[in-house]
Amino acid sequence: MVDYRHRLPGRGAYTCIAVDCLKAAVEKKQFQRSLRGQCKIVDRESLIKELHNALEQKIINLLGMGRKSGQVISGSNAVMVALRQADKIGLVVVAEDISAAIADKIKDLAGRGRVECSQLLSKDLLGQILGKGERSVVAVKQGALADAILIEMQRYEQLVREN
Repeated sequence: MVDYRHRLPGRGAYTCIAVDCLKAAVEKKQFQRSLRGQCKIVDRESLIKELHNALEQKIINLLGMGRKSGQVISGSNAVMVALRQADKIGLVVVAEDISAAIADKIKDLAGRGRVECSQLLSKDLLGQILGKGERSVVAVKQGALADAILIEMQRYEQLVREN
Protein backbone atom coordinates (compact mmCIF):
# COMPACT_ATOMS: atom_id res chain seq x y z
CA MET A 1 0.00 0.00 0.00
CA VAL A 2 1.31 3.42 -0.90
CA ASP A 3 1.61 5.84 2.01
CA TYR A 4 2.69 8.95 0.14
CA ARG A 5 1.73 11.29 2.99
CA HIS A 6 3.52 9.15 5.63
CA ARG A 7 0.39 8.96 7.80
CA LEU A 8 -0.47 5.27 8.03
CA PRO A 9 0.26 3.49 11.31
CA GLY A 10 2.78 0.68 11.54
CA ARG A 11 6.02 -0.05 9.80
CA GLY A 12 6.78 0.88 6.25
CA ALA A 13 9.43 0.58 3.60
CA TYR A 14 10.78 3.40 1.49
CA THR A 15 11.54 3.45 -2.21
CA CYS A 16 11.94 6.32 -4.63
CA ILE A 17 9.04 7.45 -6.77
CA ALA A 18 10.54 6.34 -10.09
CA VAL A 19 8.77 3.50 -11.89
CA ASP A 20 12.04 1.60 -12.31
CA CYS A 21 12.67 1.70 -8.55
CA LEU A 22 9.18 0.40 -7.81
CA LYS A 23 9.46 -2.40 -10.35
CA ALA A 24 12.89 -3.43 -9.04
CA ALA A 25 11.64 -3.40 -5.43
CA VAL A 26 8.74 -5.71 -6.32
CA GLU A 27 10.81 -8.06 -8.50
CA LYS A 28 13.63 -8.40 -5.96
CA LYS A 29 11.18 -8.74 -3.04
CA GLN A 30 12.80 -5.80 -1.28
CA PHE A 31 9.60 -4.95 0.59
CA GLN A 32 9.58 -8.38 2.24
CA ARG A 33 13.24 -8.02 3.18
CA SER A 34 12.77 -4.49 4.50
CA LEU A 35 9.74 -5.46 6.59
CA ARG A 36 11.40 -8.69 7.75
CA GLY A 37 8.52 -10.94 7.02
CA GLN A 38 6.00 -12.20 4.57
CA CYS A 39 4.12 -9.50 2.74
CA LYS A 40 1.13 -9.72 0.52
CA ILE A 41 2.39 -10.22 -3.01
CA VAL A 42 2.45 -6.81 -4.60
CA ASP A 43 1.36 -6.28 -8.19
CA ARG A 44 3.71 -3.60 -9.48
CA GLU A 45 1.11 -2.12 -11.83
CA SER A 46 -1.39 -1.63 -9.02
CA LEU A 47 1.37 -0.13 -6.86
CA ILE A 48 2.20 2.36 -9.62
CA LYS A 49 -1.49 3.17 -10.03
CA GLU A 50 -1.80 3.76 -6.25
CA LEU A 51 1.19 6.10 -6.36
CA HIS A 52 -0.31 7.91 -9.35
CA ASN A 53 -3.57 8.39 -7.43
CA ALA A 54 -1.73 9.52 -4.28
CA LEU A 55 0.22 12.15 -6.21
CA GLU A 56 -2.93 13.37 -7.93
CA GLN A 57 -4.74 13.59 -4.58
CA LYS A 58 -1.85 15.59 -3.08
CA ILE A 59 -2.10 18.10 -5.94
CA ILE A 60 -5.87 18.32 -5.47
CA ASN A 61 -5.43 18.95 -1.73
CA LEU A 62 -2.84 21.66 -2.33
CA LEU A 63 -5.06 23.40 -4.90
CA GLY A 64 -7.89 23.28 -2.35
CA MET A 65 -5.60 24.95 0.18
CA GLY A 66 -4.87 27.62 -2.42
CA ARG A 67 -8.58 28.27 -2.83
CA LYS A 68 -9.09 28.63 0.91
CA SER A 69 -6.13 30.99 1.27
CA GLY A 70 -7.11 33.15 -1.70
CA GLN A 71 -4.02 32.29 -3.73
CA VAL A 72 -5.90 30.90 -6.73
CA ILE A 73 -7.22 32.61 -9.84
CA SER A 74 -9.58 30.51 -11.94
CA GLY A 75 -11.18 30.70 -15.35
CA SER A 76 -9.43 31.14 -18.67
CA ASN A 77 -10.19 34.87 -19.02
CA ALA A 78 -9.12 35.75 -15.47
CA VAL A 79 -5.92 33.74 -15.78
CA MET A 80 -5.05 35.28 -19.18
CA VAL A 81 -5.57 38.78 -17.73
CA ALA A 82 -3.35 37.93 -14.76
CA LEU A 83 -0.64 36.55 -17.06
CA ARG A 84 -0.79 39.64 -19.30
CA GLN A 85 -0.65 42.06 -16.35
CA ALA A 86 2.52 40.44 -15.05
CA ASP A 87 0.79 39.49 -11.81
CA LYS A 88 3.04 37.27 -9.80
CA ILE A 89 1.76 33.90 -10.95
CA GLY A 90 3.73 30.87 -9.76
CA LEU A 91 2.11 28.22 -11.93
CA VAL A 92 -0.81 27.51 -14.21
CA VAL A 93 -2.86 24.31 -14.38
CA VAL A 94 -4.75 23.74 -17.63
CA ALA A 95 -7.52 21.14 -17.67
CA GLU A 96 -6.91 18.02 -19.76
CA ASP A 97 -10.25 18.39 -21.53
CA ILE A 98 -9.88 22.04 -22.55
CA SER A 99 -10.00 22.99 -26.23
CA ALA A 100 -6.61 22.88 -27.93
CA ALA A 101 -6.86 26.51 -29.10
CA ILE A 102 -7.45 27.90 -25.60
CA ALA A 103 -4.80 25.60 -24.11
CA ASP A 104 -2.26 26.84 -26.66
CA LYS A 105 -3.13 30.51 -25.91
CA ILE A 106 -2.66 30.02 -22.18
CA LYS A 107 0.52 27.98 -22.56
CA ASP A 108 1.92 30.67 -24.87
CA LEU A 109 1.13 33.45 -22.38
CA ALA A 110 2.59 31.42 -19.54
CA GLY A 111 5.71 30.70 -21.58
CA ARG A 112 6.23 34.40 -22.32
CA GLY A 113 6.06 35.16 -18.61
CA ARG A 114 8.24 32.15 -17.75
CA VAL A 115 5.43 30.66 -15.69
CA GLU A 116 5.34 26.88 -15.30
CA CYS A 117 2.27 25.42 -17.00
CA SER A 118 0.93 21.85 -16.74
CA GLN A 119 -2.05 20.10 -18.23
CA LEU A 120 -3.73 18.06 -15.52
CA LEU A 121 -7.15 17.06 -14.18
CA SER A 122 -10.53 17.64 -15.81
CA LYS A 123 -12.54 20.87 -15.98
CA ASP A 124 -15.17 19.32 -13.74
CA LEU A 125 -12.64 18.28 -11.09
CA LEU A 126 -10.92 21.68 -11.13
CA GLY A 127 -14.32 23.27 -10.58
CA GLN A 128 -15.10 20.92 -7.69
CA ILE A 129 -11.77 21.71 -6.02
CA LEU A 130 -12.57 25.42 -6.23
CA GLY A 131 -16.20 25.04 -5.18
CA LYS A 132 -17.44 26.41 -8.51
CA GLY A 133 -18.68 25.18 -11.86
CA GLU A 134 -16.31 23.77 -14.46
CA ARG A 135 -12.97 25.56 -14.62
CA SER A 136 -10.65 25.12 -17.56
CA VAL A 137 -7.65 26.96 -16.08
CA VAL A 138 -6.33 27.64 -12.60
CA ALA A 139 -3.39 29.86 -11.68
CA VAL A 140 -1.65 29.91 -8.31
CA LYS A 141 0.09 33.05 -7.11
CA GLN A 142 3.84 32.87 -6.44
CA GLY A 143 4.86 31.63 -3.02
CA ALA A 144 5.47 28.55 -0.95
CA LEU A 145 2.17 26.93 -1.92
CA ALA A 146 2.86 27.33 -5.64
CA ASP A 147 6.33 25.86 -5.10
CA ALA A 148 4.87 22.85 -3.26
CA ILE A 149 2.29 22.25 -5.98
CA LEU A 150 4.97 22.58 -8.65
CA ILE A 151 7.12 19.91 -6.98
CA GLU A 152 4.19 17.49 -6.79
CA MET A 153 3.22 18.22 -10.40
CA GLN A 154 6.75 17.51 -11.58
CA ARG A 155 6.74 14.19 -9.69
CA TYR A 156 3.35 13.35 -11.19
CA GLU A 157 4.45 14.19 -14.73
CA GLN A 158 7.66 12.18 -14.30
CA LEU A 159 5.65 9.16 -13.14
CA VAL A 160 3.28 9.49 -16.10
CA ARG A 161 6.22 9.80 -18.55
CA GLU A 162 7.98 6.73 -17.13
CA ASN A 163 4.86 4.61 -17.12
